[in-house]
Amino acid sequence: MNSQKRMFTLLITAILVIGATTLLTAKDNPMGVAPKRDITFTAPTIVSGTLLPPGDYKVTPEMQGNEHIMTFKSADGKTEVKAKCSLVPLSEKAKTTEEGYDENQQKQRVLVDMTFRGETSKRVLMQ
Repeated sequence: MNSQKRMFTLLITAILVIGATTLLTAKDNPMGVAPKRDITFTAPTIVSGTLLPPGDYKVTPEMQGNEHIMTFKSADGKTEVKAKCSLVPLSEKAKTTEEGYDENQQKQRVLVDMTFRGETSKRVLMQ
């Protein structure tokens, strides 16, 4: 009987911890974006005025006051660029991961927006 009480207490504690973690995550993430995402550029791409070489990057969002900043860090850790962006709410969770590109006067590819599967906001980069 004593071991049953202990198991019940452990189960209730685990449920409370999971619930608290879920609530904290939701509070820190009100715009529906994940804390870290991966992106692969298949061609040289301009992000926030900086030409990034093709390759894999980690995208980490952060809030600085009311500004949403995304940090693009190369897989090898040698390149890092910060870009201001705005979050545009979506009507439902994104079903696919997509990037939007434009071309500047020098015919270079410029990243203008990103939507990651499962998120409820689109990230639009400020140029």
